[in-house]
Amino acid sequence: MPVACSQSAISGSEGSVYFIPSGTSWCLKDFSDFPAGTAITVPTNQDYRVGDPVVFAEEGSANLDSALTAGTTYYVTAVTASTISVSATSGGTPITLLGDGGTGTADTAGSANHIAISYSTYAAVCQVATFSVDLTRDEIETTTLPCGVAAVGKYAPTKSYIPGYLDASGSMTVYFTPDQSALSNRLLANSLLKRQDGARVKLYVSTIDDGTGQPDDNASLFIEAHVSIFGFSVSSAPEDATQAEINFRLSDATNIFGNLIS
Repeated sequence: MPVACSQSAISGSEGSVYFIPSGTSWCLKDFSDFPAGTAITVPTNQDYRVGDPVVFAEEGSANLDSALTAGTTYYVTAVTASTISVSATSGGTPITLLGDGGTGTADTAGSANHIAISYSTYAAVCQVATFSVDLTRDEIETTTLPCGVAAVGKYAPTKSYIPGYLDASGSMTVYFTPDQSALSNRLLANSLLKRQDGARVKLYVSTIDDGTGQPDDNASLFIEAHVSIFGFSVSSAPEDATQAEINFRLSDATNIFGNLIS
């Protein structure tokens, strides 16, 4: 789509944050975790919520229950400690599984044959006031002894260095709302999980609409990476909106302002 050519500086109002919550990405056994009925077995440390969009993928030689289609987005309709139910539409009727997935091969310990379930798409976090990210590189010293006879000089020689791994950390300020299902509130809860597998974030400094109400990643400027959330602090005062500052660190970045990292 057309992109405006402008020399004007980008403002904070053009930024946004998109997030995939923790505890929503798992490997399931194609035979035993999809029994006949409406309940799909998931780990007890899952963190699914009603309304979550999820997608299934067949890994290796695993076979998904025929009531479901790999690559199709479904919506969580019910959650217990160890099961979820899904429907074809948000708030719809739970799908009844036929219990005909797999051949038992995916149940073997350590097998690569499984059904992957994951949050299907990034969701916008609507209560973000600010975010900041600090990208730094480690220093790796490469100083060597003189190659041959060292010249006698008055001053000490200078050490040499090369840049090492990228270290990315930051913070985000979000406002509280009474809506317990708000993604900003979920960010805070995610920081308390023992395992934060599957959590990813896109931090946009320039969000361009693709014409459908979603960001156009080919035209936008953003950082995309796995995210680990390391707690938060809360401030509340009568004259201010109640807010929390979340601390995070990024890893395995895949995009930094249009540069594909991996």
